[in-house]
Amino acid sequence: DYFLVKGYFDVYNIFVVCYNAHSEVFSVILNTEVNIMTEKNTRGQGRPFGDQARRIHVGQVIRKYRKAAGLEQAAVAAQLGLTKNAIGGWELGRTRPDVDMIPLICNVLHIPVTELLGLPNEVALPHEDRSVLDMYHRLDKYNKRTVSQLMERLLFQQDSTERMRLRSTYTSLCLYEEAAAAGIGAPMQDYAESKTVYAPISKIPNGADTIIHVNGTSMEPTFPNGCYVYVNSNQNVSYGQIGIFIVNGESYIKEYQPEGLVSHNGHYKTIQAGDGTDVRCCGRVIGIVEEGEIASGSLLEKIEAAFEEEV
Repeated sequence: DYFLVKGYFDVYNIFVVCYNAHSEVFSVILNTEVNIMTEKNTRGQGRPFGDQARRIHVGQVIRKYRKAAGLEQAAVAAQLGLTKNAIGGWELGRTRPDVDMIPLICNVLHIPVTELLGLPNEVALPHEDRSVLDMYHRLDKYNKRTVSQLMERLLFQQDSTERMRLRSTYTSLCLYEEAAAAGIGAPMQDYAESKTVYAPISKIPNGADTIIHVNGTSMEPTFPNGCYVYVNSNQNVSYGQIGIFIVNGESYIKEYQPEGLVSHNGHYKTIQAGDGTDVRCCGRVIGIVEEGEIASGSLLEKIEAAFEEEV
């Protein structure tokens, strides 16, 4: 029902404009976030896609129609000019087909394009967009080239501005997923794996450079089991302050008092430093990470790309 009329893209979105021969209307069949600035293009076979749910959906639809047609992956691959592994990667949701493969896949497996892409049956192109497209098609090839070059420059400037904004509003922190125990000791720092995360500068307590996961109930209700805390790893802890401590190789979040490391939950004993006890402070706890403060999903991908460019 559809054939490709025009494919165009900006830095984070790909749009594919198709024409429905039966209803004579233009439709947008693909509008999905893809960071094309950082993707490795593996022509035909597919490339990593930011939204795993969409990859899985596309793969499931391809598999369903391939099975219904009684075709092996190798047979489909042969008709598309690809390898069996490419088809397997799609069906497993590891990669997704390139845009120019969509019409071919739909023709070979008789898949409605809207079903493959998980879109409503009729997604009308907005009037403003159609007007722009109509004007573009009226241009001669030289003016079309001029318009394309201008759009490329504008998109480059727009993307550069956005990356600068992200670098100025977010900062990186080191996250220890399994670090401080509130109750039973857990290994940290030298043993725990860490990763880089990003959070808005405006939300982070001054001096925070690390985020640590709290495991246990000994510091409840102040620090609930499972919460994340901001830590200044370069700040010493004074009496009455909360810190991250390594005791004989195991990590704890505790309040520092003259009598020892104190829990806020009265069911736990104070940890006292005695002979042969190795205690060291790894930083001061200066706040709780609120839900949604750590960047994730497509936003995280954009932030990572912005910081990678800076490096």
